[in-house]
Amino acid sequence: MALTNNLTSFSSLLAKLPQQKIAQAISLLLLVYIAFLAAKITWLMVPQEQVVNNTAMTNGTAYKKQAASSYNLSALQALNLFGQYNKQVEEVIEQVQNAPQTRLQLTLSAAVASDSKETSAAIIEYQGKQETYGIGDIIVGTRASLEQVLIDRVIIKQSGRLETLMLDGADYDQPAKGIATTEAKNQRAATDTETPQVNIVDQRLNKALSNSALRLRKDLSSNPGKITDYLRISPARKNGVIIGYRLSAGKDPEFFKLSGLKAGDVAVQMNGYDLLTPIEAAQAMSALKTERDISLLVNRNNDLVEILFSID
Repeated sequence: MALTNNLTSFSSLLAKLPQQKIAQAISLLLLVYIAFLAAKITWLMVPQEQVVNNTAMTNGTAYKKQAASSYNLSALQALNLFGQYNKQVEEVIEQVQNAPQTRLQLTLSAAVASDSKETSAAIIEYQGKQETYGIGDIIVGTRASLEQVLIDRVIIKQSGRLETLMLDGADYDQPAKGIATTEAKNQRAATDTETPQVNIVDQRLNKALSNSALRLRKDLSSNPGKITDYLRISPARKNGVIIGYRLSAGKDPEFFKLSGLKAGDVAVQMNGYDLLTPIEAAQAMSALKTERDISLLVNRNNDLVEILFSID
């Protein structure tokens, strides 16, 4: 009975409330909740990380563009504040340092180093036979090729590996030489001071010598390595310093005998070009191929002898 009375009282109370306003409030709350759920579902479907990355990338690009427009880096680079990068020199140094001494039974008799590959050359002896090689040539009797020519050594490539062939008597532990050392120049100057007198042997009217020299020139024009047929060449030293190149007859001794050369003569100049300076040595070889009159200065037992001959 009491429960019935309570229900009746509650119903009366509800009847007195504004039903329409309550319904509108509930509907508004339901709409807000539905909107919240829809927004949450939408954000879950969008990849948030990609949005952040794209935003960061956009900001970074904008910053770079702004920096590029604010600073002119080309003008700063042109100042060369830290020096100018020389890739070729760096590669040469690295190549020499990474090339151990070769085990091939080869002897480097002479080397003509030059900044031009066309004029770089080396005279290499194998099993008693000398040949002249240019960059890229295969060394006779081996599979090694000549890769680079320096003053006191050459770099060869054997089975894909770089190796060093030292000038006969040179020290592998010494730094590679790109030009004649001051010590060598001083030594040569001292030698010249000791023996200033030059004896001249004029062979320009020797027709037999001119004809032999002409054959030498033709052979050199077709194959520079042919010079070893006429002359054998090896470095000559005094107190450990190269002072010239010792000459002796090749397998065809006619030119050597006709010219008046003697075994043991040390060549130091040709047509005024210093044979110990790479560029001048290359110019001397060119002169031998083109000039009509040739002057060869040799040191013969501490006496300077200038041999003159013509190539008709």
